[in-house]
Amino acid sequence: MSNSFRTTSFSMSSGERYCLVIDRVTELPIYHPNLFITTQLRNKSDSFSTMLSAANNIAILLRFLEDRNINLEERILGRDLFETYELDDLRDFTQQRFSKVADEGVVSSITHYMRLTTIAQYISWYANHLIKLPSTVEARQIKRVETQIKSRRPVKRGRNRDQDRSLDEVQLEALFEIIKVGSEHNPFGEQVQRRNRLMILILYYLGIRGGELLNLRISDIDFAKHQLKIVRRADEKDDPRIQEPNAKTLERTIPLGELLSKELHEYIAGDRRKVTNAKRNNFLFITHKKGPTIGQPISKSSYYKIFNIVKSVAPQLYELTGHKLRHTWNRKFSEKMDSMDEPISEEKQDQIRSYVMGWKQGSGTSTHYNKRFVQEQAQKAALALQSNSGTRLPKQGL
Repeated sequence: MSNSFRTTSFSMSSGERYCLVIDRVTELPIYHPNLFITTQLRNKSDSFSTMLSAANNIAILLRFLEDRNINLEERILGRDLFETYELDDLRDFTQQRFSKVADEGVVSSITHYMRLTTIAQYISWYANHLIKLPSTVEARQIKRVETQIKSRRPVKRGRNRDQDRSLDEVQLEALFEIIKVGSEHNPFGEQVQRRNRLMILILYYLGIRGGELLNLRISDIDFAKHQLKIVRRADEKDDPRIQEPNAKTLERTIPLGELLSKELHEYIAGDRRKVTNAKRNNFLFITHKKGPTIGQPISKSSYYKIFNIVKSVAPQLYELTGHKLRHTWNRKFSEKMDSMDEPISEEKQDQIRSYVMGWKQGSGTSTHYNKRFVQEQAQKAALALQSNSGTRLPKQGL
């Protein structure tokens, strides 16, 4: 199976992140796929991750066309696009998992869905681009092929909104034991134990997103006021990471407790300061490992690797992610609100929660992050009703 096409990513002098579909042999960009990405995605301000995903999906289409010896331009100009069996073949082909070593297994239904969506859109755009002013019959033919490809997508199943995604107390106890500096259970090297612990504590205590965490700078911390700012920064020139982490939520200022302030100060003045090239940038979390990226802001892949390592040493944390700590913060917030001597109205609670999380007021997003607490309250209420009704149960018939 050929693999003549790939994507490449880079940062422009302006700081803008961009990607291209290129020929593996010549290393040259492929004209029409990149024209599509530029005119249909970049020009309507789609995110870099959206463009990169589309580029990867189109590269898979090009691989399919080359393997099947299909010249898409000739097919379009000849008004003879795809046979039914070819569309079925395309569906099966795009379901494959392509790794750098071999083709193995199948991708998730969401990934498969997105691949076919992009491919359908690209082929429709390409046909209209080549034919210029298609007749009514030609326009219908193009639309029909787009529809036929989309009809072969798997059923798109959204997240189970009723599924709880927070960590329970047993899981939290295991997590905190693992990330203790100097603990025999800590799987990380001594030079990064404090950094990795601090990253996890910030996610737990502040409930911020992973992208926001990786985007933090030392200048965002006000130790005098015990505050931390979440700032939206896109296409930063001084960020060397091509896949730049970004804040998806609103900018805000969050108070810092004594524990976090102390650990932040100790990390910045101690471990971080000792790292080569650390003074060359203002990013809070940097790479400690010796190599060409030492001292540079930590990458997304390194962030995910931290959680994968923690999961590997604690079976009860097999589903641990940074985002689960965001859900955990929301559960803890609800529990705190519920236990206060002077209750705060639900409307006020939603306003407070939305601000700290960076959501627009009244967006309703908060309901998706509070499943475990709601479930626990429902169970208590149901048991209380049964208990109160116990003395008035009707007699059992014979």
